[in-house]
Amino acid sequence: MLRLHRAFGCLLALSGGAACEREAPPAPTAPVAAAPHRVAAALSSATGFELVAAPGGLRLLWALESSAAGWLQVAELTQDGTPREAPRSVPVPARTLRKVTDLVAAQVGEDLALAWLEQGKNEARAVATFTAGNTPAGLVDLGPAALVAESARGNLALAPEPQQSRALVMWRGLEAPCVSSEPGPCTGFTFRRLRPGSAEVTGLPLSVPAACASHSVQLSASRGRFQYGVCTREGADPVTTMFSIQYDPEYARAEPLLRGCLPLDTVEAAERPWLIADCRGKRRAVPVPGLDERAEAEWLDAPQITCTPERAEIRQGRFVLALREPRARLESVLPASFAPSGGRVGWTGRSLVVAAATSGRLETRAFSCRAGKLQPL
Repeated sequence: MLRLHRAFGCLLALSGGAACEREAPPAPTAPVAAAPHRVAAALSSATGFELVAAPGGLRLLWALESSAAGWLQVAELTQDGTPREAPRSVPVPARTLRKVTDLVAAQVGEDLALAWLEQGKNEARAVATFTAGNTPAGLVDLGPAALVAESARGNLALAPEPQQSRALVMWRGLEAPCVSSEPGPCTGFTFRRLRPGSAEVTGLPLSVPAACASHSVQLSASRGRFQYGVCTREGADPVTTMFSIQYDPEYARAEPLLRGCLPLDTVEAAERPWLIADCRGKRRAVPVPGLDERAEAEWLDAPQITCTPERAEIRQGRFVLALREPRARLESVLPASFAPSGGRVGWTGRSLVVAAATSGRLETRAFSCRAGKLQPL
């Protein structure tokens, strides 16, 4: 059972309810493969890249194998997923540890917030920064992090706070004292509020037993509400406990969701957050419940994907995600045939772009709308 010190000043009551399940539909048909475009070689790691939605489309960032200044690269993408011009270096200092893993980023106003894990042979640290154009950006050392496999995503999460020039960041840390009598070891999770040049302590630390090796952290924020979660294992099965905090009217709720399923992401759809998870090879989605709501899961392993040249829609059951403006982090709501494991998927406003690391190379593929369906470019 998950144990909590206290987070963000809210007293949380754990609920034992599990999400309901619906009958599974037939498996989806795989799309025809789009031809890849090689963007970069010599990546720092298989998870050292990120797609970000910007007002004009999608932006691709990646960490080079070299740790010298200029190791962080960025390219603005066209509708077919290729760079508009030659990639440029983000003005960040040289890094101190060998590998960059679990790179995440989000647009915060006119700035770009980034966070990642730097890993050496015997230690790892969480690092963050804000960038604005060509202005040199200082790195903020957030603190020690757990050493994890280079291919493991989801042990660090970043979420911009709406209408605020800041972002929340949460990551999996080191072993920490267990809150009560659970057999150890337990794992600590830490929050920070990230601003340009600083990271403020916010909330109190979290300590859980048997944290998942990947996708251990979930984090999202909307106006007046935010959600965070941790994945732990009960025996061999993962379970994600999602905490939902609302400011006005004030309430706090914690709910174990989708037992036996590995969480992939928390996605905003139809103005509410949905936890997306892999359940032994099949996707499921459940809305994070509010104060008195019952958690009811939907299958998401055969979504209907329709489109026009200016918009797309992903739908299955009660899950409906409309895509108009550029949007990133869509890999969890699309069939695995669109996005390989560890890849990133985004909507440019007119096409779907997939970024993936293959044998140390970063490649993109793109799909455009033809005859109401997404077809490879």
